[in-house]
Amino acid sequence: MREIIAIWVVLIAVAFAYSAKAQDTNMVMKYQGQPVPSAIAPSMSAFSQDVCGIPVSGAISSTVIGVSGGSVYTDANCERIKLAKTLNDLGLKVSAVAVLCGDGRVWDAMMMSGTPCPIDGLIGDAARNEWIKREPKKFEKLYGQVPPLVDLAAKSTKE
Repeated sequence: MREIIAIWVVLIAVAFAYSAKAQDTNMVMKYQGQPVPSAIAPSMSAFSQDVCGIPVSGAISSTVIGVSGGSVYTDANCERIKLAKTLNDLGLKVSAVAVLCGDGRVWDAMMMSGTPCPIDGLIGDAARNEWIKREPKKFEKLYGQVPPLVDLAAKSTKE
């Protein structure tokens, strides 16, 4: 065991001697004319009219290391509009409106214009009544109080 300790002590002493000798030498390093390290952000394109993705990329670099990366984020509202347009082009107008009604702003606008969003295949006053039953808080937000239900039986006998 003493031999092993002695060998380690000698190795450490030799290492210190060589490091001291290396520090004594004068060395001048000139970096003039060398290119600066750089990180280049990946190129991503979204120039097609049928893409609902938003590319995001970036890079950061220092004198020692550089990092770059990127990703694509999906725009849900863009997808909703494209789905509604496709359904409308296929002649499914009520379905197209139902897709757009997933956005609360569209739902509010439809209700305030007197054309409530379809629900469970119901449209018009029947849809309005069903929305009042299921989501009274939405009506309180718009009107301050829940409006009365429309009597569909009385309305159909008048016609």
